[in-house]
Amino acid sequence: MKKITIIGAGNGGQAFAAYLSLKGHTVKIYDVAEDTVNKLNYLGGIILEGHSDVTGFGKIALATTDMKVALQDAEIVLVTLPSIYHKSTAEKMAPHLQDGQYVVLNPAAGLGILETKKAFDENGCKASVKLACTSTLLFACRMVEVGKVKVSGQKTKFSAAALPASANKEFAELFADIIPEIDFSYDVIRVTLDNLNAIAHPGPTLLYTNVIERGLDFRYYLDLTPTQGRLMDKMDEERVAIANAFGIEVRSFVDEFKGMYPTEGKTAYEVITNCDAYGDIGGQKSMNTRYFQEDIPYALEAFRAMAQVAGVKTPIIDSVVCLARAVVDDIAEGRNAKNLGIAGMSKQEFLKLCLG
Repeated sequence: MKKITIIGAGNGGQAFAAYLSLKGHTVKIYDVAEDTVNKLNYLGGIILEGHSDVTGFGKIALATTDMKVALQDAEIVLVTLPSIYHKSTAEKMAPHLQDGQYVVLNPAAGLGILETKKAFDENGCKASVKLACTSTLLFACRMVEVGKVKVSGQKTKFSAAALPASANKEFAELFADIIPEIDFSYDVIRVTLDNLNAIAHPGPTLLYTNVIERGLDFRYYLDLTPTQGRLMDKMDEERVAIANAFGIEVRSFVDEFKGMYPTEGKTAYEVITNCDAYGDIGGQKSMNTRYFQEDIPYALEAFRAMAQVAGVKTPIIDSVVCLARAVVDDIAEGRNAKNLGIAGMSKQEFLKLCLG
């Protein structure tokens, strides 16, 4: 059994804390919100319910707002936070990391692993740590309240990569008995492009504008329309083209989704609306949503940055990004080519950076 620290006590963080505890591991959880930390310590653990392969009350050893305490003696660190917090959290983690720790961004949209490594290097990390990232979360889940999470679906397999990829085997062996659904046989470029949220969130949300602004209740996934699905399919064609330009194969959104969940169909619309895993997930109440504030700057902008390096045109993705920025204020610049430090790089230079 392992000593595992979860960074972030949101939906995913609490789900993982309970899940890993129920599997017999010693779990600590870190969050910046004192009220959340205090309640978790008072409760002593988290209830996990729904469609997970383990359910029940998962005890936690400690919830804390102290990063040094959170990281002390941890063998594995799972950073389960929205991408907007990756850089600032990595800066806090850097001086407290210890030799031999395995740090996994879970998930790491938009080349977040490169951003994290840079933050570690520039903020006093003297420890020798191993880095990896996943393309998505194990669960589709929502926090009912602090200390209780409902899982509506659990993936059977999803991609991950170590940085560098030569450490994939080491991570695969480590996680084989912890989260066997993680497939460490990929590279950072593919894991970045395997972020299906970038396809499933911004485009359809734009086309839900009328419903959202009228304050109507709707189910984000199951109320999807064929037209929204077609937009997703067109965006996905561009995502696949970026990968192909780097000589990397990625599965289409449809094939990837069918590999994660039991569903049927030949289009994005069909596989989503035929999938029960997301049935309980409601739609947004505001256009100021993480589907824009996170998936635009920290996923689609990274896609566009890689497309620039590869010389691939992405007019549909570009249009979605531009329209979202036009209708929603204060979307961060995010991981564009300049901010990632890859502006002007050749394709070969970028491949060397990511693959070693």
